[in-house]
Amino acid sequence: MKRCQHAVSASHLFALLVIFAAPLLGEDEHGSVFESMIKSVAINTEGSTYDSHPSIVTTDDGATWTAWHGYRGRQDRVLLQRVEADGRLGPIHTVSQQRSIHGPPAVVLMDDGSVWVVWSSKLDGRWQVLARRRHKGLWGQMVTISDARHDAIFPSVVRVSPTGMAAAWSEQIDGRFRIRSRLLDGGTWRTPVAISPTGSDAFRTALAVDGTGEVWSFWDSYDGARYNIKGRRTLPELGVVEQVSPLGQHCLTPTALATRQGLYVAWLQKEDVIGGAGVISQWHTLRAAIRRDAQWTMVKDRFGNSAAAELTQGLVAKIEPRAVATGGYLGRRAAPMLLEDGKDLWLLWERKSDHRGRTTDVVGDLLGRPMKDGVWSEAVVLHNGYVDYHLSHPNRADRGRFVMLASQLPRNNRRIYHRVVADLANTQPFKQDEWTGWRPIELPIENELTERREIEVDDEKYQLYWADMHCHSGLTSDAEGEHYELTHYARDRARLDVVTFTNNDFLYDVPLTEYEYALGNFFAAAYAEPGKFLSLPGYEWTSRIPGIVTAKLSDRGNWTAPYRNRSYPNHRSVIFPPSGGPLVRFPEVANDIAELNQVVEKAGGITFTQHDAFLASGHKVEVGMELTSGWRNYINRVPKLFHEPLDRGVRLGFVANGDSHRRAPGLSGALTGIFAEELTADSILDALRQRRCYATNGSRIFVDARANGTIMGRDVAVADGAVTLKLKVIGTRPLVSAVLIRNGEQIRTFQGNGEKDLNIEYRDTGLSPGVHWYYWRISQENAATVLPGNLMAAHGHLAWSTPHWVLVD
Repeated sequence: MKRCQHAVSASHLFALLVIFAAPLLGEDEHGSVFESMIKSVAINTEGSTYDSHPSIVTTDDGATWTAWHGYRGRQDRVLLQRVEADGRLGPIHTVSQQRSIHGPPAVVLMDDGSVWVVWSSKLDGRWQVLARRRHKGLWGQMVTISDARHDAIFPSVVRVSPTGMAAAWSEQIDGRFRIRSRLLDGGTWRTPVAISPTGSDAFRTALAVDGTGEVWSFWDSYDGARYNIKGRRTLPELGVVEQVSPLGQHCLTPTALATRQGLYVAWLQKEDVIGGAGVISQWHTLRAAIRRDAQWTMVKDRFGNSAAAELTQGLVAKIEPRAVATGGYLGRRAAPMLLEDGKDLWLLWERKSDHRGRTTDVVGDLLGRPMKDGVWSEAVVLHNGYVDYHLSHPNRADRGRFVMLASQLPRNNRRIYHRVVADLANTQPFKQDEWTGWRPIELPIENELTERREIEVDDEKYQLYWADMHCHSGLTSDAEGEHYELTHYARDRARLDVVTFTNNDFLYDVPLTEYEYALGNFFAAAYAEPGKFLSLPGYEWTSRIPGIVTAKLSDRGNWTAPYRNRSYPNHRSVIFPPSGGPLVRFPEVANDIAELNQVVEKAGGITFTQHDAFLASGHKVEVGMELTSGWRNYINRVPKLFHEPLDRGVRLGFVANGDSHRRAPGLSGALTGIFAEELTADSILDALRQRRCYATNGSRIFVDARANGTIMGRDVAVADGAVTLKLKVIGTRPLVSAVLIRNGEQIRTFQGNGEKDLNIEYRDTGLSPGVHWYYWRISQENAATVLPGNLMAAHGHLAWSTPHWVLVD
């Protein structure tokens, strides 16, 4: 591997940019080229990898080069393929050389016909940005273009001249993420330049080259409260940092395009909302701005509305007149794309075709909204039947035609992409349905937060910390949300002490790749601050096991829809210490949970059960049962499922976690209270192993349950057939009742007195010899209405103490 670093003068850069050649597909030529291209061709049928994250460029003869991420057999690859205009498939090349963790690639085509592929890779424990060139059928050496002393992720590239390109990425320096850029000038990589300022984190850069040859970089920047879009000119010289999105909004993931009419940036804007009986979610819109006279101006419709698209169907639940939930989607529901069409600009985006469609079966619509004479016109449906739409570079249509990629639904560990020539004149009407019942809310909700409480046990003091340890980000195949953004959400808006993102190891024929798993763990480490906030690494073991005893665990029919063998979920939340642990995907170990438990034990991790169907393994790493989540109250639905392991003598704590596929970690209606010595990974994991924890359906109810003075989760030996049970509760609302459950039966109910505090002492006598287990179910006012799907109220009314086990001689 070769490293290149050279200085470059401003005058040389200016000369380089002044001679910047015309865009690849000229107006006269590329219309005829598009007409000669086959309308649709499947491009990656010959491979054996699971493919995702494609990047595509179109040549002036109608051929395309596509780079993508491939995964197979616990190994990532970066792959490249040329497809001719008539659909003839070239060989699939492996660009990445090392057996390593590789991220999504970006591809650039130069005037001499050479192709550059740029991607991030984790080498020797460090994320680096790599580049490799293919020219005249030969591969050059791989070049490390980021600083090997720092972690660098999320590269983007743009061609800036016939022989030059600019690359940019997010680099972690001294605890902050900053955008850095580097120029390839005639075969020489120049010295990297810092683009974003210090003082805030910066991610997801987008690059554009305008008609004068100026290169611009845009990124989303987090200031500790909100994300906003910033940008600056980077070549021929650095300009000032400009505020692109309006202040006071929550804006991220920009995309940029320079057209004949000017420089445009589009982005995703989010707003926290609340609806129904206290469900918290996010309202998504797409917006765009144009740079005129050194100022950024929002593009609006004829009514003055700057929201170009409301991303509702298939992304946010309906609340009124009746609640209608939505499930997952295997495409990109929140990714703006820009396309130039002569004097017009199009904003494109993707949505789930059927709001209620099953994740495994529902395809998408590609929607578009043209901007004519600086004003948004009516949106239309441009294409449907696929998912995961991507535009080919250059993002330019001619005579209405443009090139894109889109995939079929994943099947049998494969995702097949099609190169499609679409036509802006071939559209269908689009109707934006009304989505009522949601209203804006400012987070955090201060009156739902509580002071730090503590208990004392055997002269040891334990602090109460709040955790959501079963969350999802966009790294899960069917979920949404940038991982870094949702980590900030958990810390700053939900005000969690502990979070774990447990993205699914294998779901809907989609694996969690080595890159995706490593990236999630990287952000967990980046944002962990012992004593202030913990983000622990982990994932979700997404196994289904047969309900027929003669069926094999390894039968793919157990986990491939339509599910066979009466299979049912046997998922686990896998949580590791900061050092992490291996990703064991259940199909790769014959669906054997013993393999999982062995790996987790060796790595010092723990697991929780999930959902209202599971088979407890009895292994010591399995320390808790998830009683409720953002989907439903499991123990209320099937109490016997949770009582049966306790009857068998298995010692398990009670936990609750949001399972937040709808982008609200910590506010999905389930929290775990943990009594630990301090907010460190060792203390939190030890507390969970010792079962010093309890479950709530979202409210921060304080629960201190004792048996003969012993804290919940422990064994208590008695000789006289009697035990004294004490309960201290502090609710966030007036308490209604506390129900004592012994061996699965309700033996006593204590009523609240209209206050938030409740103290109970009860002596249970006449116990027979053997083991008896007890727990409390506490309720407070304002029981939330049960809604479908993952629509639990953020701040519910229930709490459950972890059991005591009373051993009677």
